Amino acid sequence: MKPTVLRDVSVFDKKHQLGKGTFGDVFMGADRETKEIVALKKINTQQEASYGFPITTIREVKILKALTHVNIVKLKEIVTSKEQNAIPKSVYLVFEYHEFDLTGILGTRAIRLTQDHIKSWSMQLLQGVHYMHVNKIIHRDLKAANILIGRNGELKIADWGLARTWNERMERLTNPVITLWYRPPELLLGCKKYSPKIDMWSVGCIIAEMFRRTGLLTGCNDASQIDLIFKTLGHPTESDFPDINEVCPQWSKFEPKTEQQTLKSRLRETLRSHLPNPRWVTENVITLIQNLLAYNPTKRWSAQKACTESEYFFESPSFKPAKDLYMKFGVDAAHEWGLPARQMAERQMQQRKINGGGAPNSSKPEPPSGKPRPPI
Repeated sequence: MKPTVLRDVSVFDKKHQLGKGTFGDVFMGADRETKEIVALKKINTQQEASYGFPITTIREVKILKALTHVNIVKLKEIVTSKEQNAIPKSVYLVFEYHEFDLTGILGTRAIRLTQDHIKSWSMQLLQGVHYMHVNKIIHRDLKAANILIGRNGELKIADWGLARTWNERMERLTNPVITLWYRPPELLLGCKKYSPKIDMWSVGCIIAEMFRRTGLLTGCNDASQIDLIFKTLGHPTESDFPDINEVCPQWSKFEPKTEQQTLKSRLRETLRSHLPNPRWVTENVITLIQNLLAYNPTKRWSAQKACTESEYFFESPSFKPAKDLYMKFGVDAAHEWGLPARQMAERQMQQRKINGGGAPNSSKPEPPSGKPRPPI
């Protein structure tokens, strides 16, 4: 059997940058022959010589070749950049291109969302996560910036660099995974034997973020993140989470000493505050997010349970498939990478409108972009 000959990256016209990852940058590209637009994720093999070829990339390729689902980004091919037929200097993963990511959409004021968008994308996200979990894969970096949206309304889960296969016998998994704002409390409290339920906490944060158009739990380091979780959801209780000390080794450092120190959940009030459209957050939405943000992983809803048992998807307005969504957003594209420039332009326009007054305060914290070292 002949080995596969990888094409050279020169078959694509490289255009502007779309994003930045742990092991390389992502660019928009166009096939010189077919003119098809793609996303090129550059893996610099020389820069990462201390690791050898990045294990995260090897895993990403293996996982994406094994998964085929409408809500999971498609890896089209792998191409290389060579110098005089030498060892490839860089390897590029070629993905299908999508005009938007969720962070770009939520951070672009010109884009007007409807309840239909939020409900459809919530369901599509859950369906993609369910497929992944059924196939024993955990993503470990679900966040709004890694959720791509096409002009046809389809949602795709992307950036699989921290994903890995999983089984119940795994005792010691990498702990510092998942970007801080989307990281579940068991990881913040030192858990190393975890399950696909860590992804479900992230899904709950993403769904809440779609209603708010800003992050739900926006800490700036591990300590502030766990503090914010407790202030928003209250302290976990022994009756709800009886084995918390075994699951969360560092819980004893945070456990309230008296009943007076025990915080109660303010999630309902938080979900209904500072909203563009408060009436969209119905009781069924709150119930869905509460169950996705359950402290006890065994009680936290799975993707399948959220899809089939949440009344949110069955209340009016009824769930719409991607093809029925209104996708004329008035902007050609919106990605996390382009947000600072777009937001600066919007602030300048707003400042001109108020005739030379002070610029509006824009102190929204940026989500931590750094990822952990290559995981086990």
